[in-house]
Amino acid sequence: MLPSKFKNFLKLFLANILVFLAVAIVIEVGGQIYAYFHPAYKVIPFAPHPVMGWRFIPNSDHIVTGDYWYAREFSAEVKINSHGFRDLERSVEKDKNTVRIALLGDSMISARQVDFEKTAGQLLEKRLNKEFGAKTGKKYEVLNFGVDGYGVDQMFLNWDTYAYKFKPDFVFLYVFERNYLRTISTTWCQKGFFGIDGLGKGKCLNIRPLVTLKLGRPEILSVEERENFVNDFLYINHRELEGLKINQISYIGKLPFQIFLPKEFQKFVDQQQKFIKKEMSGERILKMGRKSFLMHLMSDMKGRADKFIKNNENERAPYYGSGDKIDFPSWDTTNWVNLKTLQVLGGEVLNSKSDFIIVDSFQFHNESIPPTQLASNWLSNLSQSFRFGYIKLYEGLNESREKGNSPRWKYDLHLNEIGNEIFANSMFGYLETKLN
Repeated sequence: MLPSKFKNFLKLFLANILVFLAVAIVIEVGGQIYAYFHPAYKVIPFAPHPVMGWRFIPNSDHIVTGDYWYAREFSAEVKINSHGFRDLERSVEKDKNTVRIALLGDSMISARQVDFEKTAGQLLEKRLNKEFGAKTGKKYEVLNFGVDGYGVDQMFLNWDTYAYKFKPDFVFLYVFERNYLRTISTTWCQKGFFGIDGLGKGKCLNIRPLVTLKLGRPEILSVEERENFVNDFLYINHRELEGLKINQISYIGKLPFQIFLPKEFQKFVDQQQKFIKKEMSGERILKMGRKSFLMHLMSDMKGRADKFIKNNENERAPYYGSGDKIDFPSWDTTNWVNLKTLQVLGGEVLNSKSDFIIVDSFQFHNESIPPTQLASNWLSNLSQSFRFGYIKLYEGLNESREKGNSPRWKYDLHLNEIGNEIFANSMFGYLETKLN
């Protein structure tokens, strides 16, 4: 005979096991029902491009649900127009009574994580027509030229190849650390995103363009200027740059600028075709397979715990890499190359009789990167020196977050409906001063 205490313990233990199993079954079944009505899709909406690296496939459509196996945050239908952008169908020719605004950038501009009518561009277009259309007798169009994964150099090429043809009156360009860091990278390493299977472990395709600057000082440099600049522009400590004044940033205009087209374009074409045939059954969009809801829930909890521990161990650790691979040049190299690219792009936009406005989101996306405040200072000075417009978008985004209204998705981290509305309002505030 078993002791009564042991029997009671055994009964309690079995009861707890049964309760646990019952709860687990309810969670799993409930999760599977939710996942059934919120399917996720694996999508390859990009095609190789010999100049920009890649672009959306013209006249195509797809569904974006994030990287998870079910659509846990959003499910947005995306339609690409005949020009290859997530936008309404636009004529290249501009009517004389139309004011056009072009948006250049990466996935923060294409905004595939929200419905099209809730993107910053569409919110801005509707508000401009509502508040200024009747008053000015003009029609307002906001053209979306955003393409996911672009660096600032690709935005420059996008302008040079497509956007300029539409003769916009205003050009807004969205920048933050990710697209800055992409500018100094020639590669893409993430498997599957563009239909690239990779060339082996640790190898990446050179499918990005490349910007280069000539090192050294200008031919004519005053004694005072010589004392304020260090010898090598590619390896300046960012703390030494904090004291640079606005008159010195004009030196950027003297730096030679050169851009090289993607090196492995044809290999990209071949890799994508093989990937689609092998892993996508010849299609560019496939529904994701079903998985255990409970197991992935537990995996997510473990991942968040590991991230919390890591963040506490390396609080505000400096980060200077590009995200594509580790061995990248310093942040200062990145800063100079991007500032020069922005100066050249902005100059071309101004020469086309358009206004060029830099939308700065540096101090919102990744607060752990020490040079973000410095980058904002540089952008502000660059804009003032070269007559560009400048918007501190990060201020509105951070204010919303501090009030408990997150402007971005929790897992995906792109701007959500709130973030897109803040972005639209910031551009409207700038245009309001120009259109009145």
